[in-house]
Amino acid sequence: MASVVLLAVFLLSGNFPARAQDTRTDQAGSFLREYVDKGYCTYTYVIPPGSRTEGCTPPGLERQLAETKEETRHLKNLVHTLLSRVDSLSAELSEEKVRTARLEQNLTQELQKQETRLQIHVHNLTQELQEQETRLQTQVQHLTTTLYEHDRTIKQRLQCTCERLVPDDVSSTTAAMLPSEPVSTVAPLSTTPCAEITSAAEIITSQLTSGPRPVITLQIRLAGGSNLLEGRVEVRNGTGQWGSVCDDNFDLQDAHVVCRQLGFGVALDVKLAGHFGEGSGNVWLDEVACSGNETDLGDCPADSWGRSDCSHKEDAGVVCAGDRALRLVGSPVPWKGRLQIRPWQGLEWGAVCNTSWTEAEAGFVCRQMGYTGGMTSPGQADIGEGSENIWLGDVTCSGDETHILSCGFSWEPSDCDHSQDVQLVCTGVVSLQLAGGQSLSEGRVEVRSGNGEWGTVCDDGFDDRDAQVVCRQLGYGIGVAKVGGVFPEGTGNIWLDNLNCAGNESSVADCEINRWGDHDCTHKEDTGVLCVAEDCSEYPSSGTTSGVYRIGLRLPANVEAYCDMDTAGGGWTVIQRRQDGSVPFNRTWEEYKLGFGDKNGEYWLGNENIHLLTNQKNYSLRLDMLDWSGHRRFAEYSTFRVSSESDGYRLHISGYSGTAGDSITGDRSNNGVRFSTVDRDNDSHGSNHCSHQYGQGGWWFPGNFCGQSYLNGRYLGNCWGSCPFQQGLMWNSWTYRAHSYSLKSVTMKIKP
Repeated sequence: MASVVLLAVFLLSGNFPARAQDTRTDQAGSFLREYVDKGYCTYTYVIPPGSRTEGCTPPGLERQLAETKEETRHLKNLVHTLLSRVDSLSAELSEEKVRTARLEQNLTQELQKQETRLQIHVHNLTQELQEQETRLQTQVQHLTTTLYEHDRTIKQRLQCTCERLVPDDVSSTTAAMLPSEPVSTVAPLSTTPCAEITSAAEIITSQLTSGPRPVITLQIRLAGGSNLLEGRVEVRNGTGQWGSVCDDNFDLQDAHVVCRQLGFGVALDVKLAGHFGEGSGNVWLDEVACSGNETDLGDCPADSWGRSDCSHKEDAGVVCAGDRALRLVGSPVPWKGRLQIRPWQGLEWGAVCNTSWTEAEAGFVCRQMGYTGGMTSPGQADIGEGSENIWLGDVTCSGDETHILSCGFSWEPSDCDHSQDVQLVCTGVVSLQLAGGQSLSEGRVEVRSGNGEWGTVCDDGFDDRDAQVVCRQLGYGIGVAKVGGVFPEGTGNIWLDNLNCAGNESSVADCEINRWGDHDCTHKEDTGVLCVAEDCSEYPSSGTTSGVYRIGLRLPANVEAYCDMDTAGGGWTVIQRRQDGSVPFNRTWEEYKLGFGDKNGEYWLGNENIHLLTNQKNYSLRLDMLDWSGHRRFAEYSTFRVSSESDGYRLHISGYSGTAGDSITGDRSNNGVRFSTVDRDNDSHGSNHCSHQYGQGGWWFPGNFCGQSYLNGRYLGNCWGSCPFQQGLMWNSWTYRAHSYSLKSVTMKIKP
């Protein structure tokens, strides 16, 4: 800038001739002015001293002066332009300096923030590493302590033998034992010198403290499969080349780790021998031996990275389950709606396109969600169209798959829109269970749709009609509502409120309900029921153990019986049991009518109860018997019924099978005979009274010698063949059993 200003000053300092001008003086002081006119000619003027000098105008000088002035003006304009440009540049430079200062300040602040974040991150990492180190040290200490304890226990139980040379090369073995070990009870197990034995704790401790195991950071993917959840297992270390995994010893535990690391849940299957096609490049891993709990395949024991004796014909593959998440949305109830799927955790819920969709797929998918079946909905206005991603199309299932993701499908089909969303109506919609009661037949009512989460039912408007439906769905005969928080409060969702059943429905789903999950209740209003089974066969076979339970749809209140849930498939209602003589059976007609004894021991259920039970459906009778030698036999009759009291509780029985022989419907049959007790003689044995004559117990006595069976007689114990004639627990058709033998135990039980 300084140079430019100096130039401008120089140019403005005066007028300039067109050519050079030379002025000299002579010795007399006269001026000699010589002018060269642009090369045309040279003029010399002599000017005496003291004379006034005037300029001379050589030819063309005016024109040259005019040109010089124009050039000067032009230069002035140029200088002015340059000065303006200099001012502009100076202003831009100032602005640039401001911007630079501001940018420098911002960068400084950002660097300070980054430095602060980095310091915090480093601090957190340091703290986390310290915590991990502490946990590791604790685990190592615990493991070391455990191993030392285990090692000490082993040393206390085993001998280690020390071999030493004795004179004359005679070898002798000295048992070196711990002081607390009894010398005479443990024999030598080996000839390993004691000095060479190292405890397992010492070996493992040395391995743990010898240095960290190299950590391999593995990336993993599936290749060659027909969908996202299956394929050849490929791995790489960091950003290296992808390679495969050898199938040597590769099993489901290894596959679980692979699927878990990919975020695809557990593994469904392992595929060996290059099932998904042979890979290329290296075989990076061999002899993988995961426990199944690891989160990264690099945490599993294996041969050294890249060390393998395998070819790609041995590439391992897996089939993962995915998140296995399916649901129906867009409807007031969860068993109807638009089908959505989330293939794995972290992915959003998406729709399924109905291209290639059939009723086979509809039933299959509903069963996957825990329903008994289902059908494709024709499209209801209350369901509507979705707006989410469409994940699957062209779904084709054979029915043998374990999940829809095991079927054939296309991923994110491009030829579908939400007018083609799959809509379903599933059947077998609501499950029931009772919780918080003292038995399986009572408790807080809990419901769920399909295989969803369990939730409770609010007691608003809940009555015996609703309880009847709940209990019927659970397999019981009748139900009584228990409202007002009779049972402990539940947790989680309250699925139903204002349930309105007519009482004859087979499922709660058939009753009138509000929108699933809508309520204005708390768990203090959880409803409960008390269910009563018609007989023991109606109690759930799963989880029900043998014991005393309430029974009887038509029986008097609070009738209980012992339920045998173990013999021949379970579900047997015990009507009589004799086992130790603790309860006398010489009872009256009224006692045999109402029943007596201890339901956990010896008892008779009661003729009236037996009559009511056996006349509501077809029953079979089973008798299990045990003799004093420990032998067991049984007799089973396919038809068993007892008529009313007005008919003398007459016996109707037929259809024998079993191992004990037929002592009821064979010779001297009891079929069609009325019941007799010590105070009521209904037998047809002429003037004889069988109950009076033989132990005073109640039974169906035929007219011919009072019959071949008598299981309510006196409990006589082990008197073998010398028991009082026809007095004890008698079943004559059991080979050598005669009228003078009494059984050790007998149980009579019925089942539909």
